[in-house]
Amino acid sequence: MRGLIIKDLLFIKSTWKNLIILFIGSLLISVALGNYLLAVCSLPVMLLSSGINTFQTDEFYNTESYTLSYPLSRKQIVLAKYLFTIILLLISTYIGLLIYWLISVIIHPGFNGLNTDMLKYFFMTEAGALIVDSFFYPVIYKFGCEKSRLVLMSIVMLLLGIGSILSVYINTSNITLDLAGGLNFIQTYGLQVLGITVTLFLIISYILSIVFYKHKDY
Repeated sequence: MRGLIIKDLLFIKSTWKNLIILFIGSLLISVALGNYLLAVCSLPVMLLSSGINTFQTDEFYNTESYTLSYPLSRKQIVLAKYLFTIILLLISTYIGLLIYWLISVIIHPGFNGLNTDMLKYFFMTEAGALIVDSFFYPVIYKFGCEKSRLVLMSIVMLLLGIGSILSVYINTSNITLDLAGGLNFIQTYGLQVLGITVTLFLIISYILSIVFYKHKDY
């Protein structure tokens, strides 16, 4: 199982040039805008989201044909992918915090350019990337990379269609929203709620991935 994690980490290592170019581009845009949130978030989030790309690489090189010959159960193979994702989370968090510190020490931007609230946005974007991963993984294990794109697009279009119908036929004039209370709740408990949500998504995603992968034929 450790070999599978190392294999995926080596794939990430092979893409370091693209990641550096991405960071330089985001940094230049941030300098032009006078706001460094993009520079802090872009590289870590792209790194965390790159776990999905490892599925495409495995499918391209047909690595499943010999991975299944290892003395590992399918549950362990799935577990290796999720452990790899957790490792990416730790690495991307470290990189994001390092970038934040380097910008604050070297560039010395003003409060509007870099502030502690941006760290909240950074953790929120990382949580969003984890939710995307947890949604993609079971679908890929079920349908493969190529078919999963069509499946995910169909799900998105279905949700948009349902939302459009509800917006037309549901009378929202009698619905009152306490926006101030909602914003205050998000500011106070947003990260905690998001952390619990991400954890639940990952657990459900892991269970579904095991179920789908155990019943998949190669």
